[in-house]
Parts: sequence; structure tokens; C-alpha cells
Amino acid sequence: MQTKIYTIGHGRHEFKDFLELLRKYGVGFVCDVRSVARSRWPQFNGMVLGELLREEGIGYEHLPECGGRTRPKPEDLAWGIDRMVEIASETPTVLMCSESHPLSQHKVPRANCHRIGMLAPLLRGKGVARIIHILPDGRSLELDESSVVSIW
Repeated sequence: MQTKIYTIGHGRHEFKDFLELLRKYGVGFVCDVRSVARSRWPQFNGMVLGELLREEGIGYEHLPECGGRTRPKPEDLAWGIDRMVEIASETPTVLMCSESHPLSQHKVPRANCHRIGMLAPLLRGKGVARIIHILPDGRSLELDESSVVSIW
């Protein structure tokens, strides 16, 4: 079986809209890859989000080792990547951070988020066959992340 991982940014979604996107793609587990599980939108604060997801039968784990705001130690990041692959091998999994659009709107799109610029290449190196980026409008995007200009 080939491992597949989704990514999503919570952006300014209402929880019900965020949940609808997760259900559309059959997600059973959310890996929160923010350095700190806090948001100005209360429904996306880690403890609140974890409880809301559990009530809907969706698993949740915060993996600050995979956050983009702070540069994680290589061994911590490697552990986080291994943990995501482990979870994704058992249940449909999405990596979540706050940035809703994974690519910028430039003429030549750039990685707008560490899900593309930092995590995707590492996940591919661990054998993840498909990485599907869920967009705010419900569409999805698959691409060769290594071809995207990135600051990560």
C-alpha cells in the first residue's frame, strides 16, 4: 500500500467548514504541524481543536517538532516526520497549519507554507507516494514540491 498524506491550512474557516473539508477527503487524523498550537480563531487552539475533532471521531496530535516558525533540531524534525508517516500508514491523515494557501499568487508560484517547502520533500524522502494539498475552496492540488521556489 502506498502512503498518502493530505495537507490543509485552517485559515479563517469556521469549524463546521473545516470539518466538511476533512470529511470530503475522508481524513481520520489531524497532525497539527504548527510550532505552537495557538490561533486568533479559538476553534483552532490546540486543546479546543483536539476536543472538537475527537467529538467528530477524528484523531488529533500536535507535532511542534514539525513547525515552521521555529527551526527544529534535525533529530526532532526527523522524529516528527517518522511519526506522521506512522500515523498515515494506519489512517487517512492531514497535516495542518494556519496558512490556507500552500502556494503564493506570484507569476511563478512560491511555497507559501512550510507544508510544501519543508515537510513535503522530507515526507517524499520517507516514501510517501502522494501528497495532496487541500485548498480552502475544497479543490486539491498535487505537484512536485521540489520544483517550487521556497524559503524553507
